[in-house]
Amino acid sequence: MTAEELTVRQRIVQEITGTLRSSRQLAELIRVPEREIEDHLTHIVKSVSRDRTRRFVLDPSACQRCGFVFRERSRLRRPSRCPRCRSENISPPRFGIEAPSSPRG
Repeated sequence: MTAEELTVRQRIVQEITGTLRSSRQLAELIRVPEREIEDHLTHIVKSVSRDRTRRFVLDPSACQRCGFVFRERSRLRRPSRCPRCRSENISPPRFGIEAPSSPRG
């Protein structure tokens, strides 16, 4: 299938497989609004979680000022400010899909 024949979700999955990308990067690559990417990512997380051959990876947002990492955050959008120092300079989360490592035996 060519890129034009794929749905937006299929294109997102294709773009994040084997690498990490932010929702802004995905929006630029796929040419859809960033909020739409974030909505699709919610569904992609559910789909990938049912597939034992792949794993969804979330590189969490971090405060650029104090280094606080938003590890426990369940939302996929970038936080507006740091709970520790109140800075609004927050790195965006990045998303990826990878195949789980094969069991050693």
